[in-house]
Amino acid sequence: PQGTLLLTDWGPTHDRMFRSGRAHKETQLRRLASEFPKIKWILVGDDGQHDESIYAEFEKEFPGNVKAVAIRQLSNGEAVLAGGRKKAEEHIQAGDAPWVYAPDGAGLAAQLTEFKVL
Repeated sequence: PQGTLLLTDWGPTHDRMFRSGRAHKETQLRRLASEFPKIKWILVGDDGQHDESIYAEFEKEFPGNVKAVAIRQLSNGEAVLAGGRKKAEEHIQAGDAPWVYAPDGAGLAAQLTEFKVL
């Protein structure tokens, strides 16, 4: 598919006020890998609560489907609103795809360009 796909799901469910963002992302990533098995994805997230672990799990499960992972580093204020953050050094490389970290999209794009991903 052309363009981007947001893996955020907002709104209440029948049994809770907020949906499980983690479960939604995991389900949608698996669906995409199944529906588009030949596509290599650039996964973009942040160093808040779950993106790094979700993307590492996906890369382990579907190593041929991940071209790169780009993680935006949250500011202190954003991290508080996100409920905390993981440390980049805690990430364990899941596969061969490069993982890049920067505080903004320009920094992520520059690093992805260095890895010849963009």
